[in-house]
Amino acid sequence: MSAAHKVRLFGAAYRMLGSACDADELVAAALGRTAQTAYGPASVADRDAALVSDVVGAAIAALEASRQRRDAHAGSWLPEPVLTETGVLGPLETAEARESVSLARLVVLERLTPVERAAFVLREMFGYGTAESAAVLGVPEVRGRAMQRRARRRVRESAGPRGEEMSVQERRTLAEELLRATTDADEAALAELLHEDVVSWSDGGGQEGMTRRPVLGAAKVGRFLAGLLAKAPEGTHGTVAEINGDAAVVALAAGDVVGVLAPEFGPQGLLGLRTVADPQRLVYLNRQWAERPRD
Repeated sequence: MSAAHKVRLFGAAYRMLGSACDADELVAAALGRTAQTAYGPASVADRDAALVSDVVGAAIAALEASRQRRDAHAGSWLPEPVLTETGVLGPLETAEARESVSLARLVVLERLTPVERAAFVLREMFGYGTAESAAVLGVPEVRGRAMQRRARRRVRESAGPRGEEMSVQERRTLAEELLRATTDADEAALAELLHEDVVSWSDGGGQEGMTRRPVLGAAKVGRFLAGLLAKAPEGTHGTVAEINGDAAVVALAAGDVVGVLAPEFGPQGLLGLRTVADPQRLVYLNRQWAERPRD
């Protein structure tokens, strides 16, 4: 199996689950099962297709099993952030590719049923048409076509203006300004960066300073951000890195990632902020950070 196909499998599992750790385990298990099946040189395509079916089927089952737990989650459920500058989710060279792995998009995908989500991911990651998707999902082609159409419509309706006209460097500059303003607890500077209707979501796993409900409006979000550093572990400092295809603030303490602040960029300021500080949701990112090449 090519390295590119393995990356696509991981990318598909991650888009399905929103959990990098679970996606990693799911793909490893599928590879182990496939290794026990004999495939000749002429059957590479069959093996790769079997892996796609295995990974997607396992992801659907995992989503269905975890739905009640996710619905009962205290606070906003947010995906596990992933360091993408290493190419772990494949090339992200266009605005569309970056958006496809953004925390905002993964939150939208949570609103789909597991099977709808699978139909969407099969098309997005592997270019599967309705007949191919229906075969993987075990449904009639007409139903597969309806699921793909419904999933695309729901994703499109949930998408807002994301400032794709800004360059990668401009977005990084905004993230750096956000870091400076937050570090300095500069509410005036934060007010300049935030859209008046900005929304902040937090998934802190009970961590101090993390709110259970979204914070609405530039003034309240500014105050929330200004107070974050005071409640952070001693010695916490921040840096900007590419998280889920876009510039984000990574908070570090004693060399470990203790939080991620992912902005949602818009043409008139930051439209949204997603803060992940639950240690369990930072396990994969901490593993990546430890293996990250040093400057």
